[in-house]
Amino acid sequence: MTINDINVAEVHDCFTITELLIYEAMGLTEEGRGFEAIKNGDVYVGGRLPVNPSGGLKAKGHPVGATGVSMHVLVAKQLLGEAIGLQVESAKAGLTLNIGGSGATNIASVLVRIK
Repeated sequence: MTINDINVAEVHDCFTITELLIYEAMGLTEEGRGFEAIKNGDVYVGGRLPVNPSGGLKAKGHPVGATGVSMHVLVAKQLLGEAIGLQVESAKAGLTLNIGGSGATNIASVLVRIK
């Protein structure tokens, strides 16, 4: 799979710059150009790859220790058509990207709807 196969993502948006850097790391934009994903509408529902249609971690108070689990639940609900937040229609593959601690632990998961 490539980033072009992903339909929705929930990423660690602890700081605005972190989310922009994640856009670059995922391959949505070139390095140093993360802002273009917002400017072009790529990361909004209806865009190339909607990111954090739930509102993101900050929208729920950034629950330290529960961020990874919550992102997995949010993506799973997207794939089942039961979104919390905005629904991404026909989502078949979702990505979570979580950062732990001071950035020493980074975990990316891809969830795929089988049926």
